[in-house]
Parts: sequence; structure tokens; C-alpha cells
Amino acid sequence: MRWRNCFLLAVSYLFYFTWSLWAAAALAGATLLAFFAGKWAEETKPRAKITTLAAVMILIAYLFCFKIIAILPNNDLAGLAMPLGVSYYTFRLISYVLDLHWGKIKPEQRLTAFAAYVAFFPQIVAGPIQRAGDFLEQVPPPRAAALQGVPRIAWGFAKKMFVADQLAPAVNCVFAHVRGFHGPALMVGFYLYPLQLYVDFSALTDIAVGTGRLFGIQGPENFDRPFTASNIAAYWRRWHMSLTSWLTDYLFTPLRIATREAGRVGLAFSITINMIAIGIWHGLSWGYFVFGVVHAFYLNVDALTAKKRKSFFKAHHSLDSIGNWLGWLVTFHLVAAALVFFRARRVSDAIFLLSHLLSSLSDFGFELEQLVSTTGAHAFAVGITGYALLELAERFRPDQRWMYVKAVSPRWVRWSVNSAVATLVFIGILMLINEGGSKHPFLYAIY
Repeated sequence: MRWRNCFLLAVSYLFYFTWSLWAAAALAGATLLAFFAGKWAEETKPRAKITTLAAVMILIAYLFCFKIIAILPNNDLAGLAMPLGVSYYTFRLISYVLDLHWGKIKPEQRLTAFAAYVAFFPQIVAGPIQRAGDFLEQVPPPRAAALQGVPRIAWGFAKKMFVADQLAPAVNCVFAHVRGFHGPALMVGFYLYPLQLYVDFSALTDIAVGTGRLFGIQGPENFDRPFTASNIAAYWRRWHMSLTSWLTDYLFTPLRIATREAGRVGLAFSITINMIAIGIWHGLSWGYFVFGVVHAFYLNVDALTAKKRKSFFKAHHSLDSIGNWLGWLVTFHLVAAALVFFRARRVSDAIFLLSHLLSSLSDFGFELEQLVSTTGAHAFAVGITGYALLELAERFRPDQRWMYVKAVSPRWVRWSVNSAVATLVFIGILMLINEGGSKHPFLYAIY
């Protein structure tokens, strides 16, 4: 069984070597640091706290050094120094060290298994962020689950190609020329970018989870139809769930415990630091920082008014359905407004877009027709229709239901579905191989 751990490790590092030998060495060094820090903390109980604190501080400094290098004006240096997926695997390492210190898990004695966990290639580019205890319980993996993995991969590729990539031309055009458009065209960017980002990122997660199942690893889910949330707190429980839960466990909760005597001020402080951390985790830029601050404001208002809202709807049961519908509508618009700062090239561009959304509405049809003719009416129509169908499909998940109906389906149906799945996976693999020259690479394959 040990050869399976070695196989996982070899495949993951082979994938990583295609990016950079130097980055692979940095990954290995960070892995060894966390692995031996865990063993030293276990062996030297009196100094375990110092060892844990030192390891965590080194890993945080390690991550921030690369984040800072990435924004230096010397692009050659930034490209050379930035390891692939450094944000994801550093969070994995920090959580391992802290879970050991808090007694949630025992030190891993198998270096190959631990190194495979850190470098597991399906998850290293864009997550999800799987905890060490969950992953290491599954290694060595018993066997592959191709029947579960391949449909999930095909589902991800279908979302990417038929929805996200079709919405991309209009969104890219708007955000590339923000000051050249008026309200109607700016509305297209405002409303379509959240949809594009969600479909694109969740598609990448589908591919990662499906590929993990091919190797016998069950990864955590990362999305739960976030745009159906009726308040901003529920949205964050459904969006990028592995990152949200990670920061809740390792940043927000310790901060909240430390500031509990400060009451509401402590709660507001903890929420604000947590959301700013989410923002700058994506990169050290003013846009990401403002994105975090805006969501901190949303969540503080949500948290500080929760009791009053609950009391109001408890006293007015007839307004529950209206409240849920209005809550969904308001939440989506709040999320879309914050994402403008996430996507715009400059904060000033984001402010311009938001402040001019309602300009020139009398020319709505003309402005919209001009944008669509520039970016492609076919792609625009396919993207909008595809997203509407996706919202329906996400309720039923045909990639999962197929496993139950396959056995009772006629042979011609099984062959047709299997052929379609194989075609999607083949086209998707070609798309990944040519990612560097792709018109629309994955949005969330961040460092």
C-alpha cells in the first residue's frame, strides 16, 4: 500500500516540475518545515508552544514574501519567484501545525503521505483547502473512483466552456474600457461578472474534486449555490466554503475569543480583520483590500442587526417569504457591488462604474446592442441561456444522479452519455494543455 503514497507524491511533483523546479524546491522546503515542526512540538512538550508559534510565523512570512515579490515592478523577478498555488498549500501547512498544537490530530509519521497531502496536484492550483486530518485518513487511497470522478470532471468542463467562457467577452470588454461606456453597458459588467466568476471558479473546483476521486481522494465541496443566499452571512457560508471555514477556525474564532470582553466592538474588530484577510489573500492590491473592507461592513451590519431582524420577522410571520425574496435580491446586489472592486483594474475604475450605472438609461437598447455587437451576440446569448439552465441543473446535479439511473438505462442511453462525457473531458484536457494561449483562462487559478 505504501507505493500508492509514493505514486501520489510523484505525480503531484511531476505536475509541479512543469511549472518551475525552483518553485518545487520551495514547496518541498515549506513541507519539511511543517512536518518536522510537528514532530519537534510533540517530542518537546515544554517548548511546543514556541515551536508552533515559530513555525506559523515563518509560514506566514513565507507567504507574504511571495505576495510582496509579485507586486514588485521587476516582473521577471516576480515570475521567477512565485510558486504555483503558494496561498493554498501554505494555508494547508499552517492548519496542520495549529491542529497539532490544539490536539485535533496526531503528528503524521509518514513523510511521503504528508508531502502528498501538501502537493496534491488537483487541489494545489485553486483548492479546495482540505484539512490534513481529512486527507491523511484517506491515504493510502483504497482505489480510484473513476465512475464518480469522470462525470464530475465533465460537468466542470461543460460549465467552463458553455457558460463562463461565453460570458467572458462582454465582461472583459466592459472592465477593459470602463470609462468608455455608459450605464446600460456598465450594467452588463456589473451583473454578469459575478455569474462568470462563480461558474468559472466552481467549474475549476468540479474538475479538482473529480480528478481527486480518480486517485481515490474525496475532496471537500467549495460551493453551495451561493447566489440563492438571503443574507450576506449565508452567502459566505456557501461561497468558497473551504477558505471561509479555514479563516473562521484559524483567524476569526481565536480573535473573537481574545476580544470577547469587548462585546460588540470586539465582534466588529474580529469580523473586519477576517474579511480584510480574505481580500488580501487574493493579492496585495487596493482593489482586494477594498473588497475585504466592503464585505466587513456588510457582515458587521448583518451581525449587529441580526437580533432585531429575527424579532421583527418572528412578530410578522406573514412577511417571511417577502423578506427572503428581498433578502436574496439585496444580497446579490451587495455581492455584485463588492466584486466590482475585485475585478476592476483600479479602484477609481470601480468607483466610476458604480457611480455611472444609472446614466444614459434612455439609450438602454442602443448601448446594449453596441456592446453585444462588439463582443459577439452568439456568445452573449449562449452564456445567459447557459447560466439559466445551470441554475436549474445545480438543483438536481445530473452528474451525480447519473450514477443512480445508469444501471436501469438502455444501452444506447449509456453509450450516448458516456460518449458525451468522454468528449467533454477530452476537449477540456486540450483546453488545459493550451491554457497559456487560451482566450479565457481560469479566473481563480491564483498563487
